[in-house]
Amino acid sequence: MLMGVIFSGCLTTEYNLATQKHETYLYSTKKEVSLGRKVASKMDEQFEPADQDMQCRVAEIGRRLAEVSDRQDIVYHFKVIKDKEVNALALPGGFIYITDSLVNIADSDDEIAGVLAHEIGHMAAMHAVKRIQCQYFYNLLRILAARACSNPRVNQGADFAFASLIVAYSQEDEIQADKLSVKYTKKAGFNPYALLIMLDKIQEIDRRRGRRNFTYFKTHPPVATRKGAIREAIEGEIDFEGYINRPETIIY
Repeated sequence: MLMGVIFSGCLTTEYNLATQKHETYLYSTKKEVSLGRKVASKMDEQFEPADQDMQCRVAEIGRRLAEVSDRQDIVYHFKVIKDKEVNALALPGGFIYITDSLVNIADSDDEIAGVLAHEIGHMAAMHAVKRIQCQYFYNLLRILAARACSNPRVNQGADFAFASLIVAYSQEDEIQADKLSVKYTKKAGFNPYALLIMLDKIQEIDRRRGRRNFTYFKTHPPVATRKGAIREAIEGEIDFEGYINRPETIIY
């Protein structure tokens, strides 16, 4: 009853072309963009921009992909930042960042396009908004639960359950973004197989740095799982390696 009163008139249900589902949102596009702009300003304060030639190259690749995105109610912004980490991320509201280290390991525009299309996939599927909403609802439930029960073990158990849920959702989001990357790179005239090359390169960098390959509390699924999903999206069928590396097949 209380939840209904709090969110009465705030929730909207829309059909999402990227996920092909009717979904409910607490944040309007205007609020999402405003939030994303604030986070982007913090990013700009923390990181130095890459050189102009690299910015223009990435922006042009991003522009082609944005034109074929399922989500057209926002303006996409692409920015390259200087950082030793090989990384890319999508903020709410259309703000996409990629590190110069990632751009530098790419041997073609197709490889960069695969990464940017993956981030656009997150944007189109509203993954950031959904996670913010999930956190918002959870915080509210914690407040209500604290009033009803003061046992710290109950609250700790709730925290663990929520963390597990977020990781699971995030891994599903990554696979969905990979599949959308295939869709958008194809439509924009890029080679969708190039994302597989980038994943191999990133995996090799992680291996050389000695990072553990234990993925239960990592947001990204194992590389083999992602590659299987990408090949399935490209070719319309799954091979044996892709099958045994599906999330529902893997035993952790």
